[in-house]
Amino acid sequence: MLPLDGLYISGATVNYNERTKMISIANMFTKGSMKVGNRNATVNGKAVVYSEGPRQINKQLYLPLRFVNDAIGGSLNWNAESRAAVISYPEFVGDGKISNDAYFLNGVSGTIYKRDTAGVVHSLGVSTAKLESGYIGNTKITFVKITEDTDLVTIQNSSGEPLINLTVINLFVKKGVILRQSTGLYWQFSPEDLKTYNGNAVMNDGHSIRLIAPDASVKESWNISKLAGEPDVSYSIEAIGENYLIARSSQEGLLTLIDTETKQAILLYKEFGINPSDMQGFKYDGINFTGNGKTKSELQFQFTNKYTTKTVFTYELGAQ
Repeated sequence: MLPLDGLYISGATVNYNERTKMISIANMFTKGSMKVGNRNATVNGKAVVYSEGPRQINKQLYLPLRFVNDAIGGSLNWNAESRAAVISYPEFVGDGKISNDAYFLNGVSGTIYKRDTAGVVHSLGVSTAKLESGYIGNTKITFVKITEDTDLVTIQNSSGEPLINLTVINLFVKKGVILRQSTGLYWQFSPEDLKTYNGNAVMNDGHSIRLIAPDASVKESWNISKLAGEPDVSYSIEAIGENYLIARSSQEGLLTLIDTETKQAILLYKEFGINPSDMQGFKYDGINFTGNGKTKSELQFQFTNKYTTKTVFTYELGAQ
């Protein structure tokens, strides 16, 4: 039996109607109701009889554990040695739980769903986003459209203490089916990854960058860690252009320009003669790519120092 007072189940609703003495519990796809003093319950529209009904014990209302488990779609296990009952149950996160045209996730199973523009929920299949228990609530889901029927979905989950580990999972979803996935792991670093380039999805696992065409084929790929000369370091990808990649190291937050034609990696703070003591701080050097200059080979950057003073720098591809 579980006490009703203070009963909290992440992602589920628990209600008690004092007038009717009816208790109702619901998760995204499951629900149950049971009356105080009665062993009969309704779970997902079906009649179920339990060995006990909700009852008062020392002025506290208690519920049968198995009813709670069934109402939230859980899996109940009893450990006889430790005398502990453990319920594993779906935990849903993401705007799509309540908002149309948005995604949500069962962080326990990895199943991803989308609520369409009409409010109808569709299951897209199982992703690799089976998240660590206790940290599922620290999940953010966003997406960008590639074509009318194709999205690049990004799942970001923080874990560890104090939430210093970041897992970034990208899903290439076409016509309601997950066709490609990538997973990047970062420590005390939040990547600002480019999501699209020339109508293609950009998928990054921290080391390999892939351009995914709207038909789900791989148009181009690079191992950015090896190109940068740091094969064990993960990178975010902030810009892609003709003959260049711009990536940021998750180890130090330093921006690197990679000339894909010459395979040359340029650490930009050194190239521009920036003193590290003038940088903004940990995991960020204050340098940002701002676009092309008068030609495609002329790349422009802005450096903002720790005093917020801004300086513009230009780099010419092929000039060296």
